[in-house]
Amino acid sequence: MRLSFLAQVLLTSTTFALDESLGSTLNVTVLGASHNRSTLECWALKSGWQTSAEPGTSGSSVLDLGAITGNATFTTLPAGFDGGRHNAPALQWVVFLSGLAHITLPNSTTEARVEGGKNGAILALDTADVSALGHYTTYPSQERTVALEIPLPKGEVPGHRVLHTGPCQGDELLV
Repeated sequence: MRLSFLAQVLLTSTTFALDESLGSTLNVTVLGASHNRSTLECWALKSGWQTSAEPGTSGSSVLDLGAITGNATFTTLPAGFDGGRHNAPALQWVVFLSGLAHITLPNSTTEARVEGGKNGAILALDTADVSALGHYTTYPSQERTVALEIPLPKGEVPGHRVLHTGPCQGDELLV
């Protein structure tokens, strides 16, 4: 199953034709791993925005996010929830639709604050086989946080280039 629908979910609050103000692609914060430790990076996804020809979205901008596998889940987390230290259960997209996720790393001062909404998609790739300690996630907003978790096929991550270490911020989030 292709994930062009996920790009459409991310873009539902904005309607536009292929627009240079979007930049050439989508940048996402990635929870990855290096040397058995979780990392945060900002990635630019390949292949870039295209103009949809599909009924219902024809003429709008879409981005292929790659294949998915397994069951997607819809998760609701109460205000102030503490997810504790954990690894990603699988390679997966996590799309925060509302609320706020605060992600920190053991043995690091690096952190990410991901607001739910059009810029709320991250890739969580720090599974237990590549990261010994995982990451911490808390949900510090005063509202419920709602997220979609969408697994990727084993070993398959979307094409990308690493922009820098640390989360994507500010103008890097172009949607």
